[in-house]
Order: sequence, then structure tokens, then C-alpha cells
Amino acid sequence: MDRYRTIFIGFALASLLFFIAACSNSTKLNQALELAGKNRSELQKVLNHYMKSPVDSLKYRAACFLIENMDVHYSYQSDSWEQLQVELDTLYKNECDREKLTKAYDSIYSRYDLKDVCYLSDLKTVKADFLIRCIDFAFDKWKTSYAEHLNFDQFCEYLLPYRVGNEPLTTWQDIFNEQYIPNLFSSINKSKDSISPIEICEALRVCKCAHLFTTPQDVPDYNARLLPSIRLGTCREYCLQSLLAARCIGVPVVIDFTPQWATRSLGHEWNALITKDGKPLSFGMNDECKLGEHVELIPDRIPPKVYRQTFAKQKESLAMICGKEEIPNSLKSPCMKDVTKDYYSTTDLLIKFNFKAPAHNQFAYLAVFNNRDWIPVCWAKIKDDRAVFRDLHKGVLYMPGYYYNKQFIPSSYPVIISDSGNILSIKPNLKKRQSLILKRKYQTRLVDRSCEEMVGGKFQAANNPAFINAVDLFTIKTKPEACFQIVPIKSSRAYKYFRYLSPKHSIGDIAELEVYESNSKIKLSGKIIGTTPVLPEFCHANAFDGDPLTCFRIYGKVNNIWIGLEFDEPKRIAKVVYIPKNDDNCIRDGELYELFYWDNKWVSLGKQTGSSDTYTLIYKDVPTNALFLLRNLTKGTEERIFTYENGKQVWW
Repeated sequence: MDRYRTIFIGFALASLLFFIAACSNSTKLNQALELAGKNRSELQKVLNHYMKSPVDSLKYRAACFLIENMDVHYSYQSDSWEQLQVELDTLYKNECDREKLTKAYDSIYSRYDLKDVCYLSDLKTVKADFLIRCIDFAFDKWKTSYAEHLNFDQFCEYLLPYRVGNEPLTTWQDIFNEQYIPNLFSSINKSKDSISPIEICEALRVCKCAHLFTTPQDVPDYNARLLPSIRLGTCREYCLQSLLAARCIGVPVVIDFTPQWATRSLGHEWNALITKDGKPLSFGMNDECKLGEHVELIPDRIPPKVYRQTFAKQKESLAMICGKEEIPNSLKSPCMKDVTKDYYSTTDLLIKFNFKAPAHNQFAYLAVFNNRDWIPVCWAKIKDDRAVFRDLHKGVLYMPGYYYNKQFIPSSYPVIISDSGNILSIKPNLKKRQSLILKRKYQTRLVDRSCEEMVGGKFQAANNPAFINAVDLFTIKTKPEACFQIVPIKSSRAYKYFRYLSPKHSIGDIAELEVYESNSKIKLSGKIIGTTPVLPEFCHANAFDGDPLTCFRIYGKVNNIWIGLEFDEPKRIAKVVYIPKNDDNCIRDGELYELFYWDNKWVSLGKQTGSSDTYTLIYKDVPTNALFLLRNLTKGTEERIFTYENGKQVWW
């Protein structure tokens, strides 16, 4: 036994000397220590602490890892931000009602200007005791069953980091172990030793009495004292909360993100559990799906690229190799790792540019549309006026371009990568023309389900209030489009009662319902009748108020849901106009629109005013194979690019 012990100690000592030599000679480590200035002595204390014993060789390497990457991490100092968070903490712990939360939240923010916020480099502020405590804590968690499969490099990224954002440096482990972790485990109805990482993450995403909320932009991250109690926050706040909680337990969780959705405005952040095979299982606040399905949960959102927030600087990131070249804000972080391949089947794309970069740029970009502008989401090196972009998500329209003088400059025609991987350049054909029939200005993914649920619904008339022997005027046999539908009615009789009878097992969604007599543009009125609503916000009147953003529906297990009118006398119905539950992005009567197509810039095809006669816009003599954008000049902000294929708008 003594012989083997001697061999083990000798091996450990040799390993220690090797790691010390490697770290001591590391250019990155020396540079970090130089940048630390007066705080170098604190960081040196950490290194010296772990040099004392051979058993601490890995901890020494871990300390080197943290210090070498510390120069790009920071926290902030602000008396006003700290006081604001104290008020928010009190609010969150005493109020759950969303309306009251929002009102109080806005009131609190209105009292602070946050002009005193300044940022502090970790290299120049981190203290030895704090860092040693964090390293020791992380190594203890590495021993748990949740993390024992991680290799050292994985451990350094998933458990070791002492921060998750730019929050102030605090003893977050104590805060979360006291305020958050006990409630988390108590919510899982199993003995603690038998709880799996998946069950922990399923519990992490459940945020009772909490709501997603668009908080003010460009403010620091919440501190660790506030994160356990948040009730209003963006995806980021809830991601930070889950990540700190996961590290407290030893579960390998990360933050993955897309800088900009390909199919709508904004970007997104979410958490992912890293499984033993390295695959991410995505999850987010109050998901109604399985782990691993979060990104697909909301149908209007497709990420063109997925990146992982890391603690380590990624040597292949744009920020690390761009030199002095100006780069977009969306790709400025040196701590972002491309993990698109972990989520999707990807493909590469070769782009030949129409003109040279304006300032001899080394890099080119692919951008996606955010409803107003093109936002760069990935980059590639330029070689001979070409660039190869790697690992792109399919089913996306990309715009190639350069970045110069704080602007994205399109430099080639947009490219569509189909779901099957086929590549199509969208260059307008000015010689071959077509006519467009336009019904909407924005994608339909969020309202498609409501449209589908109307299939099988009927418009009926009767002279009996119970609709005995009702006459079917029209049956919805195919999915209606997410716009006003005009239904001509052929009926020789007059009826006192009219209704929309929804299909079985639907909730009766309908946004607007209008009834007309022959040769009349005045919709019929009468006493509103129908199935009694459960919730006042989905009342009968919503279907007749002229507002597509309100709707009638019935929650609960109710069949044969209906809504209609009792006329003052029998009416001969000649036309029914209806619209499924909607987002008011359809063509509206009296509103002004302008259509554009892309030819190195947006080129106007003219303005038109919507009419209730057709609820469509018809544009003639329009280029084929073009990318289009329809803007409502009267109101609204949601506008999406589209192509026109087989007589239909195809949204991108």
C-alpha cells in the first residue's frame, strides 16, 4: 500500500509541477496579471493558495482559467441601481397581481435616472477570498451525481464561473441556498437523492406568480439578492435566475441565445441542460413543452443562428480576431460560441459579392430582417470577393453584406435556404411581371391555429330562438386565411335569428362577425345572443365591436359554442363577413399601405388604400422572383418581408 501511495504522490507532484509550469509560462495568464494592476496581488494569492498541495493541481488550473478570461468580465457600481433593486425586491415579495406589479414597477423606475452607473473590471476588483470560495464551492459540486461526468473543460464552463452576467459580485451561493433552492426541491415530489437533472430543470422553469415583461434596455443585470424573487422580467432575468440556481446544485446548465430571430423582431435567450452526450435540452420560463422543445414552442420564431454564452473568450469569435476592424454590436461579445449544429441540421453558404467592401474589410456578414432593419447574425472571412458562411439554419432568408460606419451594407441579393437545403437567390426579374393579391402585412404563424380551429364551423339562420330546424347558410370547409373573409349567402327566406356555430371541441374563437342584407353596406344589428362567456374579457360584444384584436371565446369543456344576433324582424341575409382570432395585421378599410420590393434597396411600387369591398390590395405589373415588404402607413409596427409564390404571400 505504501508503494502505491508513494507512486500516487509522485504522480500528483509531477502533475502539479507540470500544471504550475504551464500556467506560470502562460502568456495569457501573465497578460491578465499585468492588466490587473494593483489587484494583481489578490489574484496571486489565489494562485499561491493552490500551489501549496499536489491535490490542488486542478484547482490551480481552474484559477488560471478564470484569471486568463477575467479581463472581459465586469460588474457595476451604482447607488441608485442598488436602491432601485431594494424597492423591486420589496415589491416582488409582496405582490403577485400583474397589473399592480406593472404599475408599481413603472413608478419605481420613473424615480431613478441611473446616471451614476459605472462598470468595474473583475481583474481589478475580484478579491482572493471570494475567488477561492467560489472555486472550492464549484469543485464540491463537481463531485455530485449531476456533474461527475463532466470533463475538466466542461466543468470550467458549466460550473466553475463565479458570475452569470454583469451582476455585482456577491456570495450568491448562500443567497440562493437560503432563498431559492429549498423551495425548488420541495416543489419536486420525490426524495432528494432520486431527483434527476431533467426534473430539476423542469422545476427551475416554473415561475409562480411571475410574468415576462419588457424591462428598460441598457440597464445592468439584477443582483443575486433580487434574482430569486423576480416577478416581472425579460427572458434574460429568468435565465440568470435558473443558471445561478443550477450551479448551486451542480447541474450543468447554460444560456444559449440568438441575437435576432429570422422571422420577427428581437432576439432571445434561454437555458439549456447539457446532457451526458453533450446535447442541449432547451427550456424557458413557464414552458408548456418538454425540455428540448423551448425554441420551437412559439411558432413565429426561427433562430438563424444559435450561440452559447461562455465564460471563456472564444478564440474563433469575431471579437477575438477582428483586430481594429469595426464589427456589429450583435456579434461583439468575445464570449459567444456557435452551437447551431447542436440544435439543427445545418448547411454552408457560398456568397459572391456584387462589389468590394468599402474599407477593405476582412469580414462579411449575413443579416436577417427585424421588421425594420437588417441585423447581422453571423460572419465569415472574405477571400477573392467571396465568403463561405458555415453552419446556417435552414428555412431562413439571409441578406449578405458588409459592416461599415456603424451600418450594415447589403452587398448581394438576399438568399433563401429552404428546409431541404436548396439555395435560391432572390434577384428581381424586371422583365417578367406578375400581379399580386395581398391580404396581410405580417406573418400568420401566431394566428394559424385559430384559423384551423374554425374548420367545420357553420353560419346558421332560424326563426326559432333555440335554432330548431336551423338552416346552414355556409360551412367553413377549409382553413380560412387570417384576414377578413367575405361569404356570399344565397337565401330566399328571411330569418329572425343568426349565429356562428363553432366546431365541436373548439373554444369558439371569432374576432369579428358582420351580417349584411342585399345591396347594403350597413351591417345588421340586433340583440347579441350566444353561449354564456366564462371570462368578461372574451365576451359576446367582442365579436361585434369592429376591433380584430378582441375576440369571443369560451374556456372550459363546452361543446356547440355559438354566438349570434336576434334581429328586430326577420332579415334576408346576403353576405357574412368574419375574421378568425387575429393580430390586426390584415388589410383594413380606409387604411393607407405602400408596397416595396428589394433591389439593393427598398423600391416603392406605390400606395393603396384598403377597402371593405374586398379587404385585399391588388398590385399589377410587379417584378417576379422578388422580395417584398408591405407597410401600413396609417398605424402599426409589425411588418414582414415575403415572397410571392403560386398566388400566395410566403413569409420570411
